[in-house]
Amino acid sequence: MRFKNGLLLYNHHAGKKAVPISQQVMKTVSESVEYIEKRIISAPGEGEKICFHLGDRYDIVIIYGGDGTVHDCVNGIARLEKRPIIAVLPGGTCNDFSRSIGVPVDLKAACRLLKTGVVRKVDLGAMNDRYFVNFWGIGMITETSENIDEKKKSAIGKVSYYLSALEVFRNPSYFHYMIEADGEILEGNAVMVIALNGNFIGTVELPFQASHEDGFLDLIIVKKAGFSLVKEMIHTKTLQVTDEQKANLEHRRVKLFTVHTGNPMRIDMDGEVYASTPAVCKVKPGYIRFISAI
Repeated sequence: MRFKNGLLLYNHHAGKKAVPISQQVMKTVSESVEYIEKRIISAPGEGEKICFHLGDRYDIVIIYGGDGTVHDCVNGIARLEKRPIIAVLPGGTCNDFSRSIGVPVDLKAACRLLKTGVVRKVDLGAMNDRYFVNFWGIGMITETSENIDEKKKSAIGKVSYYLSALEVFRNPSYFHYMIEADGEILEGNAVMVIALNGNFIGTVELPFQASHEDGFLDLIIVKKAGFSLVKEMIHTKTLQVTDEQKANLEHRRVKLFTVHTGNPMRIDMDGEVYASTPAVCKVKPGYIRFISAI
């Protein structure tokens, strides 16, 4: 593939390495993009602002960062009428979204996808006036994200996710939910509700075969007795769900759902926690174009 002009976004931490990230990737990226403008993201929300105000000027926006950075930038691009193609260069702790669309973890290999990869129309999740690319969740998943020690995250990477999960497991919280999903009413008590648009969380490949390209969100309700399944997530790379565990899960493939909880609950979208229930979520099929592996 060949692009006329592109925007490379990366956070300020990336520029402090012995060899700045822009220098690491520019040689390979320039083989596929004729003109590249570089912008540093120095604060939360800045990627969204840059992408919203400048994104439609470019054929491609190249994002170096993790799931939070991608989430930030996509929330700017999604509001544009003319939306550029997006390439993700994994530079975060877990890189769950880029894993889901087949982007290699190796930085050089990810850069080469600009030349050798394919453009895929990927579904986007929408909650109220916000967007998510990989997952939406309440309950234990939010508690895990909020419990992560940022100092540990910088020092030991994805292990910090599992350490945070272990802390949450010591005092699991149950909550009451009422969900209307494509006209069906679901109500009960749960430890977690998640809507998947991808199949990785915390680098763990989940067993639900969620897809970014099927026009649905996979709504998963983990009931009280399903706690053991969530606990297993931190002990294995790939989960295998038993019949007993399936009985304690609600799994629906939906296009639209509304969720109410007994008390307002914090919402996690792609690892970013800044909203609360109630919420209305829907899928926007094939809404964003990403470069991925063939």
